[in-house]
Amino acid sequence: MEIQRQVDELISKGLVRESLSPCAVPTLLVPKKDQSIRMCVDSRAINMISIKYRHLVPWLEDLLDEFHGSCVFSKVDLRSEYYQIRIKEGDE
Repeated sequence: MEIQRQVDELISKGLVRESLSPCAVPTLLVPKKDQSIRMCVDSRAINMISIKYRHLVPWLEDLLDEFHGSCVFSKVDLRSEYYQIRIKEGDE
């Protein structure tokens, strides 16, 4: 099954792990233009019970003010998307 294959791949890469949560979200497969298949999840139900706005998203103007005078920057590889951003253990 394609979903199981993709889940196994994500587990082997250490990008996901088995959850002990009683919540679940529907998963579906969507064909891409290059004939590969993308796994998508519908997180609306779990988003409804999540704590909202624990940390507010900063205003763009505030971020630009913080960059003033900086000379070293880094970037996130968008091909790997959010997998490169570390999250504190337990906050996943």
